[in-house]
Amino acid sequence: MRPAAVLAQQAGVLPLPADPARAAQHKAPTARRGNVLLTLPFFEDFAGQREGAPNPDRWEPTGGVLVNERFSQAPPSRGIATFDGLNTKGRSYGTTSSFSFTDTLTSHPIDLSGLRASDRTYLSFFWQAGSIVGAPSAQSSTRPVFLQLEFLDNNENWVVVWRKPSQGLRTDFTQRFIAVNEARFLHANFRFRFRSSGNQFGTRDTWNLDYLVLDRNRDTTNVSYADVVLSRPLSSLLERYTSMPVWQYNAAANPAQELNDSTFTTFNNLDAGAVPPTPFSWTGVVRLLPTGTQNQFLTGGTTLGPGTRQFYIGGPVGNNPVPITSDPKRIEHSIYISLLNSPANPRTAPNDTVRRITELNDYFAYDDGSAEGTTLLRQSEARATSRALRFAVNRPDQLRSVRFYFAGATAAPGTAIPTNVTLTFAVWDASGPNGLPAEQPRVTKSVTLKTDAAQGGMQEVVFDQPVPVSGNFYVGYIQPATNLFIQFGADLNSRQPRNAFYDNETGVWVVFSNRDVVPMLRPVMMGTVTSTRPPKMDASLQVYPNPSHGTVQVAGRYARATLVDALGREVWQQPASEAGQAQLNLRAVTAGVYLLRLTLPDGSLSTHRLVLQP
Repeated sequence: MRPAAVLAQQAGVLPLPADPARAAQHKAPTARRGNVLLTLPFFEDFAGQREGAPNPDRWEPTGGVLVNERFSQAPPSRGIATFDGLNTKGRSYGTTSSFSFTDTLTSHPIDLSGLRASDRTYLSFFWQAGSIVGAPSAQSSTRPVFLQLEFLDNNENWVVVWRKPSQGLRTDFTQRFIAVNEARFLHANFRFRFRSSGNQFGTRDTWNLDYLVLDRNRDTTNVSYADVVLSRPLSSLLERYTSMPVWQYNAAANPAQELNDSTFTTFNNLDAGAVPPTPFSWTGVVRLLPTGTQNQFLTGGTTLGPGTRQFYIGGPVGNNPVPITSDPKRIEHSIYISLLNSPANPRTAPNDTVRRITELNDYFAYDDGSAEGTTLLRQSEARATSRALRFAVNRPDQLRSVRFYFAGATAAPGTAIPTNVTLTFAVWDASGPNGLPAEQPRVTKSVTLKTDAAQGGMQEVVFDQPVPVSGNFYVGYIQPATNLFIQFGADLNSRQPRNAFYDNETGVWVVFSNRDVVPMLRPVMMGTVTSTRPPKMDASLQVYPNPSHGTVQVAGRYARATLVDALGREVWQQPASEAGQAQLNLRAVTAGVYLLRLTLPDGSLSTHRLVLQP
């Protein structure tokens, strides 16, 4: 294999060496009961199920194949089966030097007894070499890299009926028909399986599979599925982030402007040949989980000709603002399509709707929570190197910790890899030239991590003291001078804002230009602030008596007041009719210790610890 640094320079992203979250979060569905044979037609588009093992009603739940919506490019329909080279626990099958079989997708028995060779029975499927990460290795005499299809004959032997060797290129999805017309396959216990072969370490040699149909009386020269399908995940509800603290959303000058002005998906018309164009409509809705009312943000329709691919539909969600309340929120937005001249087909209905859930909680994120690849700083044995990601708060806040996806460490061939590596996480002010990170971080925290990627995944480092931030700030990490390639998870299905991601490998901060590689670094905020104003200016505001029995006086000019508890929850807000008044009526607030936030005329905050007594 080529050194990791070379690959990183060329593509900005590397395959995943492991995916430990898979075992914990993507458990196999409950296995079906009994031994009932499947019958024709057999259909599978991998839509309508959560990410994880294939549907046990049709497939063996083992084999390592991952059903997902993340790893393909321009699929026929949403939901694909990925042969990614990791087993069901998210671990590699072997080492970087081993090439052999990896993932397997095996059907349950299908009753083909009574069929004849003349019944025109075919299995069709769409396949893709490579993934969103890149192309697989090219097959050679010493590197068997391929995807193959096998049929089970009436003597319980698996027979290879199709094999696609890798040419070292990522391909578009291509449909293939395989005839099931030999007498040895036309029996009551017929099964088929796909198997991938390649490098047994990580997700380098990946294949994708979609939209399988096994049926009789098929015409391979005039395929018409009468199916219009959604084909990509829905983009973010938020304009700048994929998640943000609820209080930072509320503090925006116009919170609705934090919502995306172009959330979208795409869809395909899988009809082909000489068939009329298909008229259909689409609708987009937003609702607050778990029981909120659906609010429509999008509607439309058109007529789509046969064979149309990756047709865009989308629009703004800003006309459906989120309630401005202090409680954390989970918001679902979705788009669904309907054929105008045909009733809904229960078999294909799951591919007609795409959903996404957004959290307004206590953290900022540009990533969607899943890693498709890894990214790394250039290896340097001469100096420490740094990486930083920019965020912005709508009001001053305190940063408690950083969540990150650690993907282990590798080394050049022949170099020993230690069990642990020490990294330093940091927060920088945006006080460098042109708003770049400052020359020195404001605060740092060092942690020791295991280099084994299977022990990685999403982790968290907590700073010794909360870090006050306002405006723009940066979070990231510093790796020591090292001969290791230290890798972090990269989300490849999201997009970061322009000029938000920087590396410092030579003493100068340089923007990371590939915006489709989103490093998984998430600052966790507290929602509480100490004053960011100079002491003399704060002295002009006085709050008394303190402790108080519920009536508080404010001496000095301010615009409005709010009260938050120790968890950062807003428990009282000054009525608009009383904004800026010297007396605050807090008698309805339960006794306890609070923070009184006074917004000053220039928009900054002055925060005061306040004790309310019974």
